[in-house]
Amino acid sequence: MLASWIGFPPDAGTPVPWIVMTATDSPSAKNRTLPLALAALVGLAILVAVFTSGSSSDAAGFDEIVLTTPDGDSTTLAAYAGKPMVVNFFAAWCPPCRAELPDIEQIHGEFGDQVTIIGVSRDNTENAWKSVVAENSLTYPTLFEGIDGTLFETIGGVNMPTTLFISADGEVVHTAIGLQDDDSLRSLIDEHLLESAHG
Repeated sequence: MLASWIGFPPDAGTPVPWIVMTATDSPSAKNRTLPLALAALVGLAILVAVFTSGSSSDAAGFDEIVLTTPDGDSTTLAAYAGKPMVVNFFAAWCPPCRAELPDIEQIHGEFGDQVTIIGVSRDNTENAWKSVVAENSLTYPTLFEGIDGTLFETIGGVNMPTTLFISADGEVVHTAIGLQDDDSLRSLIDEHLLESAHG
């Protein structure tokens, strides 16, 4: 079960509200109040999640958008092609994004030889990105696009966190919006990446 809350990425320039999806039974979701003026926006966010999650994407060229590696080099998602891929968009300013990172790390340990796991940071600074990676001892590759990057927009991203499931031939076959735990990630990988590869 998912709920949503409105947040403003710090130092984002134009103060555009972000709708962040989180589990209703998480601590951050308890004792929360929302201004009535934002109720309609929250409802819209939930509808967007319902109708967007599970859809495939045909955003041409998304895997050629340039991202930054921890060493400061330029790369693209296409550089990681060759086997199915899970791409998770996260940020330090997004509590549910941070909450799911340990589960993604666990999934990386379980499926790393079959599926490439990649994190894409939408933080405002590279320091914030690298701090979150270090705090969670992430061993899977993470890349930086920043809050003003174009990859998230190109794949039709609306809410955070968002996780893409990409087939070995580079097609986005499933988009999951909201916090994913290890069980849901296993299920989605089996259904959309591994079963189709062996089917």
